[in-house]
Amino acid sequence: MTRVNPSDSQRIRLFLANAHRCCVCKRPHLGLHLHHIDGDSSNTVDDNLAVLCVEDHDRHHRPTPYSAVANHLDLTPETIGEYKKSWEAFVRDAHCKDPRVVATLAAYGTEESIHSLQLVMQWPDESVEYKRSFHLLDANLDRLTDEVMAEVQAIGPHMKLITLSEPLPIEHCPCCGTGYSRAVKPALVTRLTDSTWHKDSVCSIYINPKKPSLAVTVWLRNENLFTGYLHLCQGTDLHYMNDSYAEHIPLGESTSVRSQASAVVRSILKEWAPAQTFIGTGQPDFPDLIDEIELPKCWEKRAYDSSQRRTRKGRARR
Repeated sequence: MTRVNPSDSQRIRLFLANAHRCCVCKRPHLGLHLHHIDGDSSNTVDDNLAVLCVEDHDRHHRPTPYSAVANHLDLTPETIGEYKKSWEAFVRDAHCKDPRVVATLAAYGTEESIHSLQLVMQWPDESVEYKRSFHLLDANLDRLTDEVMAEVQAIGPHMKLITLSEPLPIEHCPCCGTGYSRAVKPALVTRLTDSTWHKDSVCSIYINPKKPSLAVTVWLRNENLFTGYLHLCQGTDLHYMNDSYAEHIPLGESTSVRSQASAVVRSILKEWAPAQTFIGTGQPDFPDLIDEIELPKCWEKRAYDSSQRRTRKGRARR
């Protein structure tokens, strides 16, 4: 077979389609080759050409020198084809005016001492396409932040960057020992990327009139995106559950339970920012609509703490 080299225009087109990155590792600033996926050097069409860095291209073609270090069999023609298809689709979506894909930035350490950052680029379904870590051993935090912004701009100028509000501890997979990457739940990606959210999203809050419990549901065009539940647990905690996690919020002494529970609901509304909010109580199937979050008195059934119980028992014995 006679080798057919890619044309200059074809080379430029494919490099742009891959954001000038290897479709396998996505690392910036590496030398790039165009690889014939099926091994036929005469089949020089766009669908058969994958952008590979020199390292991954070498790993695929030269198994012997790297047999003890890298498994080149990971980069089969089928695998390279899947990488090409997924990465080019991601870059294409990232360049749309309203991309569905997003980037998430997580900081690791404590509020007093952040030691590293991780940038994750993901699809709406939470699957990760690309991730890159930045460590303070390499540069100061200002420099790393600039690098993160440049990285996002290089992949997609309109792609949203979501920053997690608090530093996270590093967690590792018990099987392979690699660190967990933080991706954003699909419902939140929808809120942040759907252009109709400001007019089509709806939140419904149902307040149980007889028990200290309520439910919050968020909808977009008849699709249930989020459901959260809040109730008073044994008179000592507010127990909050949603689709992703559950937490116990200890009650404070300075304000009423109803005020503290209402604050939790308001924080949910602030996070989701729905276009419309409906608050109902009474019969669940046919609730009465009310204008404000008004919780019934049953929320105020606090439990006495152990010291109060001991004091009362001591007084009774005397």
